[in-house]
Amino acid sequence: MATRGLSLSTRIFASTAAVVAAVLGVTLFFTSRQAAATADSTVNRSLAQATDQIATQLDARRRALQQTAEIFAKDPNFRSLVQSKTKLADLLDQSIEAQERIGADWVQIVDESGIRLAKSDEPGASPDTLGGALIGGALTGSATMGYGMTPTTGLFQAVAIPVTIPAGAQESVIGALMGVRAVDSAFARSVKAASPDSIDVAFFVLDSAGPRVVASTLAGGDELKTLILSMPWPTDEPTADAAADTTPHAPMRARAELGGVEYVALGAPLRTAAGSLVGGVVVFRNRDAEFAAFLRLEQTIVLWGGVGLVVAGLLAFGIARQITRPVLALVAATRRAADGDYTADINVAASGEVGTLADAFRKMLADLREKQALVEFLSAGNTDAKTVQMSVANAPTMAMQLQAGGIAPGMTFALRYEVKEMLGVGGMGMVFKAVDTELGEVIAIKTLKQEMLGEDPSALERFKGEIRLARRISHRNVVRTHDLGESGGVYFITMEYVEGRSLKDLIQSRGKLPVPVTLTVAKQLCRALEVAHDEGVIHRDIKPQNMVVQPDGVLKVMDFGIARLAKRKEGVTQAGMVVGTPEYMAPEQLMGEDIDARADLYAVGCVLYECLTGKTPITADTPITLIARVLEDVPMEPRIVNGEVPEALSALVMSCLSKKPEGRPQTAAKLHDLIDAIG
Repeated sequence: MATRGLSLSTRIFASTAAVVAAVLGVTLFFTSRQAAATADSTVNRSLAQATDQIATQLDARRRALQQTAEIFAKDPNFRSLVQSKTKLADLLDQSIEAQERIGADWVQIVDESGIRLAKSDEPGASPDTLGGALIGGALTGSATMGYGMTPTTGLFQAVAIPVTIPAGAQESVIGALMGVRAVDSAFARSVKAASPDSIDVAFFVLDSAGPRVVASTLAGGDELKTLILSMPWPTDEPTADAAADTTPHAPMRARAELGGVEYVALGAPLRTAAGSLVGGVVVFRNRDAEFAAFLRLEQTIVLWGGVGLVVAGLLAFGIARQITRPVLALVAATRRAADGDYTADINVAASGEVGTLADAFRKMLADLREKQALVEFLSAGNTDAKTVQMSVANAPTMAMQLQAGGIAPGMTFALRYEVKEMLGVGGMGMVFKAVDTELGEVIAIKTLKQEMLGEDPSALERFKGEIRLARRISHRNVVRTHDLGESGGVYFITMEYVEGRSLKDLIQSRGKLPVPVTLTVAKQLCRALEVAHDEGVIHRDIKPQNMVVQPDGVLKVMDFGIARLAKRKEGVTQAGMVVGTPEYMAPEQLMGEDIDARADLYAVGCVLYECLTGKTPITADTPITLIARVLEDVPMEPRIVNGEVPEALSALVMSCLSKKPEGRPQTAAKLHDLIDAIG
C-alpha cells in the first residue's frame, strides 16, 4: 500500500531530531542567560543568611556579657566597694575579677557621677568623668549596650550595667559596671567557620581618616577600603531607639573585584549606644566561584546534548519502524472492516499507545461481530419486525384512547404534536408516535395515568425531579427523555422515537437467545446503566419489555425515571397485587427497602437468565407466591437449563441474582468488564 509524502518513519525521525536540536539550543540560550541571575540569587540568599547569622552571634555575645555582668554587679561585696569609693586597689581587683568572670576583654567601674574608679587593663587609669549614652544610660538604672572603637583595640561591643543598693522599696544607683569584648580577627574567623556557605567577613570602624578594617578573613588592603566607601551607608544620625539599634540591619549591597576575583558584598551598619554610626560589617561571597558551576553545566549540556541528539535520532528511527509496522496492520484491518469484514486478526504485539490502540481495535471488532450476530439473528426470524416504544399488552381499543385523555391518531396534541399512531399500552400509560411540529422531528409521547400522580400530592414534584435527572442521560443505548408536559389534565412525557423489536417480543418469538447474542445485549445494557447510575438515576424497572433492539443491532433502554411512579403504599402487596414487575425485582425492592444501583443489576441478572433459558429465573402462578419464591428460592443455574451456556457466564448471572446486594457485582461498569472478559 503506497503512502503519500514522506513515510511515517522518516517524519518521526526528522521531527524528533528537530525537537531535540531545538530543545538543546533553547536550553543553552536560557541557561547562559539565567545562570548569572541564578548565581546572583544564590549569592544574595547566602549573604542574607550569613548577615542574619552574624547578627545572631553578636546578639548572643552581648546577652552573655550582659547576663554575667548583671550577676556580678549584684555581689554584696562588690556593691559595698563601689559605694565606699575609697578602696581603689580593691576595686581594681574587682574589675580584673569581673573581666575574667564575665568573659570581657576589659572592664571599668564608675561611680554614680560617672567618675572612673577602676579599669582592668589600665591599673593607673586616671579618675576621669565618663559621659556618653552607654555609661549615662546605665547610671539612669537601665542596662545599655552599643558598639565603640579605640585606637588600640579597634571595634568593640560593650554593655553597661547599673550597680544598685536597696533604698526603701526601690533601688538606688551607686555606679555602673562596663564590660567590653573586642570584635577582632578571631571572631571574624569563627563567623566564617560557622557559616554553611563559603563566605568571607570584614569588620571596620569609621574614623577621621575614613574606614579602617579591624578584622577580616579576606585580604584586600586599599581595594577593600574602596569597596567599603562605595557602599551606600546610612547617615550618622541617631535612631529613634538608639539603645536597641545595635545589631546589623538595613543591608547595603555592592559588587567589586578584589585581587582579580569578583565578589558580591552585603553590608550592615554598627552603631553606638547613642545611635551614631561607628562602623559596620561586610559579608563577601565569591561570585566567580558560584558562576563556575553553571559554566561547567553549560559545557556538559553542549557535550552530552550533541551525543543525545545522535542517540535520540537513531532511537527515534528504530521506534518509528516499530510503530509503522503495527499501524499498517491496523490500517489493513480497518479497510476490511469498512467493507463489512469483521474477521480480521489483529496480530499486533506492541506496548504503549500502539498496544492500547490495537486492543481497542480488537474490542471494536469483537463488538461489531457480536452486533452482526444479533442483526443476523433478527433477520433470520420469521416474525415480522414491530415498531415498539414499550410493551404491547393488547391491541389499542377505543376505551384505551378515552383512558389516554382522548388522544387519537390524526389529532394535534398540546398544540404542538401531530399524533400519527398508537404504539402500545402498558401499566403506566399509553405510547403514541407523533411529529413535533416546532422541531420537525418524529418523537414518541407517553401519557401517564392520572391515578399514578393523584394518589400522592408530592408525587408530581417527585416525578419532575426524576425526569430532570433522566434528561441528563445521553447515550446511544438509552432512549432519550425530552420533556414532561401537561395538556387538558393529561400528563405526558416526550422522548426519542425508536424503531425495532422489544427484547421480550424477541424472546417470546424465538425462545432462548444464542450466547453471543446475549453477550452483546448484556454489554449494551450495562453501558446504558453505567451512564444512568453515574448521573444518580436508578431505573427500578429493568425488564425485556423496556428494551428495544433496533435493526442495526443497537439496544435501547427505555423509561428511565418513569418507574419511580410505581410506589407501593404499604408493605409488599396491597389487595394481593404487586405494583411493578416482581419477576425482575430485587428482594430488597420487593420488601420496600431503600435501594441503590445494585437493584438494577439484579434485574440485569434476570434479563440475562431469560435470554439464555427463555424463561425468568423464578416463576409462580400467583403474585404472592412469586414474591415469596423470589425472596426465598435460589433459581436453577442457567447452564443446567441450557447446556450451551459457559460456566463462567452462568456463575456471573447467579452472582447478579444474589439475595443480598453485597453479593452482586457492585457497579454496572464492573459487571460490563466481567461480561467482556467472558465474551
